[in-house]
Amino acid sequence: MHGWGASIYMWRDWFAPLATAGYRVVALDLPGHGLSDKPTEEGCYRLDALVASVRAVIEGVGLRRPHVVAQSMGGTIGLELAASRTPALGRLVLINPACFGHVRILPLAQRASPKVVEPVLAHLVPRWVVDRTHRRVYADPSLITDEDIDQYWAPTQFPGYAPAMRRLLHEFTWMRPPVSAMVQRLASLAPPTSPPLVVLGTRDRLVRDARPYAAALRRAGAPLEIYSCVGGGHAMNEERPREMLALVMAFLRSG
Repeated sequence: MHGWGASIYMWRDWFAPLATAGYRVVALDLPGHGLSDKPTEEGCYRLDALVASVRAVIEGVGLRRPHVVAQSMGGTIGLELAASRTPALGRLVLINPACFGHVRILPLAQRASPKVVEPVLAHLVPRWVVDRTHRRVYADPSLITDEDIDQYWAPTQFPGYAPAMRRLLHEFTWMRPPVSAMVQRLASLAPPTSPPLVVLGTRDRLVRDARPYAAALRRAGAPLEIYSCVGGGHAMNEERPREMLALVMAFLRSG
């Protein structure tokens, strides 16, 4: 799973290596994202609704104790899914999870996107906006190609994309839980999901202050493994696929 507005394209370098290693790989675009449907009903982009969507995919595909690797907003969804224990999961990897930090641009974005602007939003996602936004989530923007920007820009041109992202912005649970609440949530995870691996980039400019929060969780006794990716940005799974794949596959095998 991936973060706000992204698509499964960001995992493109993972599919073949994981399949070669013997894993069955299932990637999904969340509702509103990529090539998935863009529902308009109230509440479709709440955390519980998105968790239910992921659960439906797992059950529909017939996966048994699947490992979950999730990035950014997907990390919040993955942790909530694991805590529900329905279905039972294997191991859990959270890459720059939104629920570990503060997304500082959110208050401004929410104030700038009241419901009355929804009819014109489709005209406000030109290619240069996608280009600039994507370069911000990379620690090293020089790694981004024109093809990458085209792949991310194309799905934004579906009529329902921009309204879906506006609703996600306002409906999803973006607030970071207090340390005590997160410790309880992590302690509730059942093996082999617990403890999860949390991967944090030291140059993540989108989800801020996640590393001090993770350190506070460890001091409070939370069961989790932390890996700090020195120089890594917000989309490390895309920026540094070899490093992340080696780390994640070692973690999956250790369970």
